[in-house]
Amino acid sequence: MDLSPHFVLLSSSRHDAALLRSPWNTAANAGVESPYLLLRYHYDRLLDAARAHGWTDTPNPSFDDLERICDDAVRQALAVAHTQDMPLKLRITLDRAGGVAATASPTAALSGPDPAAASASTVDCNVLSPADTALPASYGPLLIIRPDLEPTPPDIFTSTKTTHRPQYNAARERLKLPPLGTPSNADVLLYNTAGELTETSIRNIAFLRGSPPKWVTPRAETGCLPGVMRRWLLEQGRVIEAKGGELMRDDLVDGEYVLTFNGVEGCRLGRIAFTAAP
Repeated sequence: MDLSPHFVLLSSSRHDAALLRSPWNTAANAGVESPYLLLRYHYDRLLDAARAHGWTDTPNPSFDDLERICDDAVRQALAVAHTQDMPLKLRITLDRAGGVAATASPTAALSGPDPAAASASTVDCNVLSPADTALPASYGPLLIIRPDLEPTPPDIFTSTKTTHRPQYNAARERLKLPPLGTPSNADVLLYNTAGELTETSIRNIAFLRGSPPKWVTPRAETGCLPGVMRRWLLEQGRVIEAKGGELMRDDLVDGEYVLTFNGVEGCRLGRIAFTAAP
């Protein structure tokens, strides 16, 4: 009997007219303006994940096919909402047979014109108070990032994004956070069995380390997800990968700032909170 979990590969992007005015998003799309956030990177990640899972006989869809399917999903969502424009989250899947599907649903507006703005800050956020006005409003409301109570062992389902996500559901349940897909300003920070920080349940992460401070993100060897925004930030030198033992669960400081990023929100700032807000 086959006991392997049934799953499809997953990637989540953003459709937003504001991205048409983003030079870096245009550059990442082969110089063509696009309302999708890093869609070519999402395409690459799906194909990379298929190879990681050994789907060697899975037909590779073309990028044009992926974009067309996303366009259809956007049109359907806008028609249902009776509007010509609104920010949307795209849920894109690739199955074992090579079938691509996409659905679109409303998502929160960006806090500012550049979804990567928070990553470019040279301010040492650790010296600021939560109410400090030196944090631009364009960074959006601070996320509450709470460390998990147990380690999450790394495996292929942490290093690739799929619909098989029990480890992330379990981490959220341990901290009594709402289920995945429920809007929330709180998230759980995961770490592996070696005590190395990895990611949150839906976001990659980076911490300010060194002098002068740089945003440092967990290395891929921790088992973290190689997210599309993470890839772009690394390519641009806005974040660097941690050395072994540099980002550890035991070294977290209550209240320290953390940069979070994913393919829907772009970059946001959060703060570590060891306990839940009263």
